[in-house]
Amino acid sequence: MTALVPSRYLLIGERAYRDADGSEAWFGYATRSAAVIRLDRATAAALRSGDPDALAGLDPAEHRRLAGLRALVARGEDELAEVTGGLREGSDRTTSRSVTIMPTSYCNMACSYCGQEHVKAAHDRRRADRTARRVEAMLADPGIDTVAVTWFGGEPLLALRVIREMSARFTAAAARHGTTYRARMATNGSLLSVRTLTELHRDCALDEMELTVDGPEEVHDRRRLRRNGRGSFHRTVAVLAETLARGAAPGLRIGIRVNIDRDNEESVTDLLNDLACLGLAHPQVTLHLIAVHSWGNDVSEVELAARAYAVREAGWLRTAEALGLHFGPLPAATVRTTCTATTRSGEIVDTEGRVYSCSEHPLVPGARDTGVVARVAELAGSARRPGGAFDDWYDQVGDGGAQCSRCPILPVCGGSCPKLWREGHLPCPSVKFNWSERLDLAVRRRGFTPFVPDGDVR
Repeated sequence: MTALVPSRYLLIGERAYRDADGSEAWFGYATRSAAVIRLDRATAAALRSGDPDALAGLDPAEHRRLAGLRALVARGEDELAEVTGGLREGSDRTTSRSVTIMPTSYCNMACSYCGQEHVKAAHDRRRADRTARRVEAMLADPGIDTVAVTWFGGEPLLALRVIREMSARFTAAAARHGTTYRARMATNGSLLSVRTLTELHRDCALDEMELTVDGPEEVHDRRRLRRNGRGSFHRTVAVLAETLARGAAPGLRIGIRVNIDRDNEESVTDLLNDLACLGLAHPQVTLHLIAVHSWGNDVSEVELAARAYAVREAGWLRTAEALGLHFGPLPAATVRTTCTATTRSGEIVDTEGRVYSCSEHPLVPGARDTGVVARVAELAGSARRPGGAFDDWYDQVGDGGAQCSRCPILPVCGGSCPKLWREGHLPCPSVKFNWSERLDLAVRRRGFTPFVPDGDVR
C-alpha cells in the first residue's frame, strides 16, 4: 500500500478542546478540501510530526477519512501541480460565464483611498445595447448553463434605469433558453432605498450585494463623503435594517465591507457594536473586514502591515462573534479560479464598450488604456474574451516562481491578486497570518471549549 504523509496544505492547531461530554479534541484545517477536521491527541501529534511510524499506527478508518479530506496524501504526490491543475481546470471551464458591467463611470463619493478616476458622461445607448446583446448571446448558447452579471462602477446605482432595462433583457433571455442567470452588485449604498433593494432582488435577479461601511457614523461620513457634502451612514444602515426587518428581500445576501487602514482602525470595534445594535446581526448579512491596498494609487502612508493587520483583525472577529455578527472564520470552499483576470470566461465591460480582464484596470489612469483586451463590438456572439495579462498566473505559481508556490493556503486563496504581486505588493489575505485564531473561532462555533487539564485553576 502506498505510504501516506501529511499534506503540505494541512494546518494543525496548537490548542486542545473539550466537547460536551468532556472528551479531548484537537483540530486541523485542510485547505485542499477547505475542511476543519477533528482529531484525537495521537493523530494530531502524528500529523504535526510527520513521523512515518506514528502515521502507520493510525486506525485504517482514520487513514481513509484523512485521505478523503486530503489531509493525508500519497508520498511523492506533486501537490502543487495538483492544486494548480485544479485551478487551471476551473479557470478553463466554459459552461459558466461572468460579466462585470459598469453602467456608469461616475461616483457620487470621493473616498481618499480610491484609485479610480470618475468622469461624468452621457449614456450611450448603442454601446449599452452591444453589451446587452453579448450577454444575451451567452444566455442563448446551449453550451453555457450559468451566466452571472456583476453591476460595478463608479457607483452603479447612479445608472439604475440602465440596470433595470438591461436586467429585463437578461431575465427574459434566461427564461427563454432555460439558462441560470443571477446578478450581484458592488455599491457604496448611499442611493439605496427599501423599494430599490426590493425591486433589484425581485425583478433584476440580484441575489448578492456588497456595500461599504467604513466606521461609525462620524468616521464613515468623513472617509466616504458624498460630493454634495452629505454623509451616508445613517441612510445606508437604516435602509438595510428596514429591508431585513420587513423581509422585503428574503433571498438577498448582503455583504458589509469595512475598508481598514491607519485612519479608521481604532474605530472598528465601535462600528461592530453599532452594526449589531442597528439590526445587522442578521443571517442575510455577512461581515467582510478588508485591509486597504493599492488600487493603482499610493496608499503607503495609511496601509497597515499585513501581519499587524491580521493580529488586530483576529480581535475584531472575536468581538463580531460575541455580538452575533455573521462572518466566515475560515474559507469554506476551495477556489475554482483566482479572479476574473485568471479566466477567459470572465470579463469586465466599461461604459465605452472596452473589455478588460482585470477589475483594477477600468477607471484607473494608465491601466484604463493599457489593460484593454478587446472591445465588445469586436467580439462575436458568446465567444470568450481574448487573453489578458494574467492568463499565465498558474504557470508562474506551478513553476515555483511565486511566494504562493510555497503557501499552505493556496487552495483556498489562489494567489489573491496576480496584479498586486507583479507590482511588488503583498496581497496575501489575513487568514494566512491569523488562521490559528480563526480556527479557534470555527471550533468554538461547534460547541467546543478550550481544554483545561484537571487541577488547573485557570
